[in-house]
Amino acid sequence: MNCWKTINFTKQYGPQRLFIISLMTMLVAFIILYMAMSHLLVPTTLYDNHFAVLVCGVILMYPLHKFLHFLPIAHLGAIVKKKIEWKFGIYPILEIKVHEPITKTLFLVALLMPLFVITTLLSLSYFLFEHYVHYITILMAYQIGLSVPDILHAINIRKAPKNAYIEENEDGFEILVTKHQ
Repeated sequence: MNCWKTINFTKQYGPQRLFIISLMTMLVAFIILYMAMSHLLVPTTLYDNHFAVLVCGVILMYPLHKFLHFLPIAHLGAIVKKKIEWKFGIYPILEIKVHEPITKTLFLVALLMPLFVITTLLSLSYFLFEHYVHYITILMAYQIGLSVPDILHAINIRKAPKNAYIEENEDGFEILVTKHQ
């Protein structure tokens, strides 16, 4: 296989810039979603009991997000390296790396699965729990902010040839094509 393109994600964006982009996206998403949903659903009152559920949702969002990245590639077995670090002894930080090339389609599915699954579930919950629109909007904005790096990866990968393979490295990823393309 030949390398079609190398994307150095660290060099292109940098961790601080990526954090700021995610934070700003989160803020804009909250404002737009809250304005839209509060006008669309127009609940008579907003409840602020069950704040602990919101806090649990925020705490569990990142591990759920990472787990949903892993789900589509779990069947690949040994080529997927999984590492769990425990922060403060209770909070799991998951690292998932694919150390061999996988198809572009499978990589994109794994990359975007958390965005589509969690956003869909939260969108449905708007209509089931309309008195908690503000809580759901906070969770949705947080999820969108977490998905910013995934979206940026997907934008770069989308331009690759149809039958390309993607291989992750320490700073980003390489897009590989077979020699006959």
